[in-house]
Amino acid sequence: MSERDGPSTVAYEEDPSSGDERDSADGRSSPGGSPGSGSRSASSVELPLLEDEEVIVDTRPTWWAWAVHLAIAGLFALLGVAIATQDLAVGFFVLVLAAAVGGYAWYRRNRVRYLVTDRRIVVIAGFSTKTTSETWVEDVRGLRTKTTAFSRNQGYGTISVSHAISSGSFGWGNGLRLRGVPEFESVAAAIRRQQSRRK
Repeated sequence: MSERDGPSTVAYEEDPSSGDERDSADGRSSPGGSPGSGSRSASSVELPLLEDEEVIVDTRPTWWAWAVHLAIAGLFALLGVAIATQDLAVGFFVLVLAAAVGGYAWYRRNRVRYLVTDRRIVVIAGFSTKTTSETWVEDVRGLRTKTTAFSRNQGYGTISVSHAISSGSFGWGNGLRLRGVPEFESVAAAIRRQQSRRK
């Protein structure tokens, strides 16, 4: 395997036997140091690691990124309970809608995982069939963070990395975009530190 092939995308089937070893990352990490990673095995991070490769950040999108969906699901649930006291069938239908919205948020959040190692930045997506998109830290030429007033107050944001310096080069195919990253400023700082060490 070449260590300088640029960004790559690989799909593979999940090994059922590794289920007990799967890390239960829930969006909490300490990117400034070693966020519960250190010398994790490849199976625990669901990614084949290179020799002597170390995981620096291992996290998922924060639940705050799905706050609107979860709020809608909660409102539907309350409405469904209230309606069920008068009309059980309609109330049940509204509760199903609440479960569908909440389930959608759960699915979209838990199908994505972000890894930053001392060599690569990796986005893993999927459950049984997984797709990994990665780029080498030393190949990153541009890094951009983006937040809204709400996300900034909640401590999460989007990190985009590109292979070019131009601000217009952050589109699809030019790098990676990590959305809803908790403690995004610390994660971005961790990427910058690895860049300085690899160059």
